[in-house]
Amino acid sequence: MTKDIFITNFFDPMFMTMFRRYFDELEMKINDWDGLFSEMNTQNGGNCAYIRVCGDNPIGFIQFTAVTLENWFFKERLGFIREFWVQKEFRRNGHGSALCSLAEKYFFDNGIRRIVLTAEEKEKGFYFKRGYSICENMEAKNEMTVLEKEI
Repeated sequence: MTKDIFITNFFDPMFMTMFRRYFDELEMKINDWDGLFSEMNTQNGGNCAYIRVCGDNPIGFIQFTAVTLENWFFKERLGFIREFWVQKEFRRNGHGSALCSLAEKYFFDNGIRRIVLTAEEKEKGFYFKRGYSICENMEAKNEMTVLEKEI
């Protein structure tokens, strides 16, 4: 039986384990894990995540935050899905969709009606099925495609 756990402390042992596995899969090396998790706890003051587990087995996580984009006249609060990962053996079983739904509900419940994220080409189909579309007028610093969804 699966369980979803809401966290705001990224020193949570289960989250740390999953995040390290995620970065291993991406073949990214981190020299200061404690510094990274500490930054997650303080950056933007509002990082959140849901972790999904089955008993003691980690399945995946979705990390997200609310951000504010503004200029001299307009201000918009939107949801930003920062990181999202499901272990390979659990993919294509609805876990990713369930985690996305949790983040989307969190944003909706907190008055946020637009969500953005970045995605690689191979990930776009998943998001298109969930109602996301390409955001033509926004660029990401990581140069990945920006997707958006109105909720």
